Amino acid sequence: MMRAWCGGFFAACQTRVDASSCAVVFWRHAQVAILGRIDYSRARAGCHATRLTGFRGVIFNIVGGRGMKQMMVGLLFALLMSAPCVAAEITETLPGGMKVTADYRAVAEGAPSVVVLHGFLVTRSFPIVQTLLAELSAGGYNVLAPTLSLGMSYRRSGLACDAVHTHTHEDDLAEAAFWVGWLARRTSGPIVLVGHSFGSAQWLGYLAQGPHPRVAGLIGMSMSYVGASGERLDPREIELAERRLGEGDLSLGRYHLIYCHGNYTSTPRGYLSYARAQRNEVLTWARASSLPRVAIMGGDDQRFGADWVQDMQRVGVQVQVISGASHFFDGTFEFDLLDAVNRALIDMKVVP
Repeated sequence: MMRAWCGGFFAACQTRVDASSCAVVFWRHAQVAILGRIDYSRARAGCHATRLTGFRGVIFNIVGGRGMKQMMVGLLFALLMSAPCVAAEITETLPGGMKVTADYRAVAEGAPSVVVLHGFLVTRSFPIVQTLLAELSAGGYNVLAPTLSLGMSYRRSGLACDAVHTHTHEDDLAEAAFWVGWLARRTSGPIVLVGHSFGSAQWLGYLAQGPHPRVAGLIGMSMSYVGASGERLDPREIELAERRLGEGDLSLGRYHLIYCHGNYTSTPRGYLSYARAQRNEVLTWARASSLPRVAIMGGDDQRFGADWVQDMQRVGVQVQVISGASHFFDGTFEFDLLDAVNRALIDMKVVP
């Protein structure tokens, strides 16, 4: 179903999940319209949106106590100057018949494009994905955010660990490649891949296989791997699954995987396809690509140590650590994340 909004601000805010994210987009458009630049530090200091509820409170905090007249002028300028975008939910059919969906924000055929991939077992509705959808489309990028099917047509919600998982990591990479090709057929500019958590690792796997020629680079947020700190990856389970796979056993088992603690229900083939995406394997994928690869990491992300940053740097990944940020860059660290993503796109020379 096609839905169009007049102006990037309302296009973004109608999909926001909280007031602070809407505030980011408002302040960005106001600054682009009036100042011709973005200042995320002023936005962070001015809106205090995480302490408020409701759009009215956010707006009054953004303007920092300025009068209603000034606020309305700024809003009017933002709406007049912001680039219109068309938002659509896309439904496509994979070669095997699976029905898959994505959010697509189209700005212009010749504009640069971004594909945003969610993390393990969640969907494109995950807050950090929606934040990037709104911000990047408001900034003049075509933005596509698919939901990986995980073996289910029209999947719209996250899957529990104890759901039946017959999908594989290879299936995910094939779907990711499908969506990159879909976007490439509808645009003519460069394409940057953006992923969060395990989604960023999956993009590395895609790059290692040979990306579409228009792919210009990767920005991974909380770049991860299977078996990180706090995750239990049992070698005995891997050995058992490999033996069962060798015997042709297709029955379901229960495994430890990422945040699933002994209740990830899958076939041996399905489980092993993800369990193999361990630290050294992900580093091998990263080393295989010559494209720009940027990892934005939270300084307080307890899943990874400093040695993970160093290992990524050794294989050519540019790493930026945001001090104090968590795995999800929540609260006011969303501003730092958006600033880092925009800087990475500028460094790649992929700008509208």
